Amino acid sequence: MRVRPWPAAWSRPYRGRMARGDAPATSVEEYLDALPPDDALALRQVRDVLLELVPDAGQVISYQVPCVTYRGTALVSLSQSRNHLSLHVQDPPLARALADEVTEGRWSGATLHFTAAAPLSRATLERVVQGRMAAVDARLAARGR
Repeated sequence: MRVRPWPAAWSRPYRGRMARGDAPATSVEEYLDALPPDDALALRQVRDVLLELVPDAGQVISYQVPCVTYRGTALVSLSQSRNHLSLHVQDPPLARALADEVTEGRWSGATLHFTAAAPLSRATLERVVQGRMAAVDARLAARGR
């Protein structure tokens, strides 16, 4: 008998968009249009606030999810899963620092999970954006840009 070095649940077939034969989204709007209406509305609201808060913000699809950029660098990403929506902070030290002061949603590593029924507040998004912009500015300044 062959023993697997991992749990059986890990070998379940993927049931997401690509498994259904859907091609990955090529634009942010295409990604959002493919979501259930409640989730799409919640992510659009979060995205709109992020675009207001970030000067010269850009939007791209990166790793098959919508990403808000600042100064050519990925700032935060948004995604949808079966049970929750996610704001990917992409900065573990910042996420650990914010975990104590941000009580909305649930932190998992550098990702803040929330639901369409309880979206993130503008104040939470401001904290995340300010921290990420400061980190990007510091990194680019260290490189002389």
